[in-house]
Amino acid sequence: MIDRRAFMRSLALVGAGFLATVARPVRAQATNDDEAWELSKDFEALKPMTVAVLPMDNLSLEPGVEEALEKAVYERLAAKGYAKISADHVAMKMKQLGITIPALLQGISPKRLGQELQADALLMGQIEQSARINKLAYDAVVVSCSLRLVHAETGKILWHAEQWRTAHRQWQIDPVNAFINGVLHTNASREDRVAYLVQEMLKTLPPGPVASSGDNLLQRAIIVK
Repeated sequence: MIDRRAFMRSLALVGAGFLATVARPVRAQATNDDEAWELSKDFEALKPMTVAVLPMDNLSLEPGVEEALEKAVYERLAAKGYAKISADHVAMKMKQLGITIPALLQGISPKRLGQELQADALLMGQIEQSARINKLAYDAVVVSCSLRLVHAETGKILWHAEQWRTAHRQWQIDPVNAFINGVLHTNASREDRVAYLVQEMLKTLPPGPVASSGDNLLQRAIIVK
């Protein structure tokens, strides 16, 4: 039987590429049936102020879902107390560096990316699974993704989190609930599912050094570039 947590962790390392060999001293960690996270013992000493959200990777067969992940992370980062490099500035730098797909980020060191983007840290991530499984008596939506915060100067992974969910229904066992769940499955967009997982992952990221507020003026003020 496949260990799902081990499998998900191996997928995350595939996407990490050049970061996979970086030492990851752990200060705190947690793992359960639907999530896992790790926090470096050096987090407080290296806590970043400015963070660049990089293009997200997609290991699933569903096209475009990585864009939902990137958008959800970008929209929620400021609320955690981090100044974020503007998405337009990141996109411009990616074009200048010839980064047309996220996998090409493996060829550039975190230090150089930090210098190019003028960011203290880089927030990377990927969709491991995003699919609908349809069978005669069984229907399921599977979504899993991961995020990692990398200190640009040292290349250390400061924080890493994974979330996975399987929402399912069995038509023959309970046809009434199957109908209700069917409506929910239809109405829940992939963006909503990914946004929920991002929300859960970011709960494990410690607050940043920038004062947070719901005020739109502050929200705009802490977008760098």
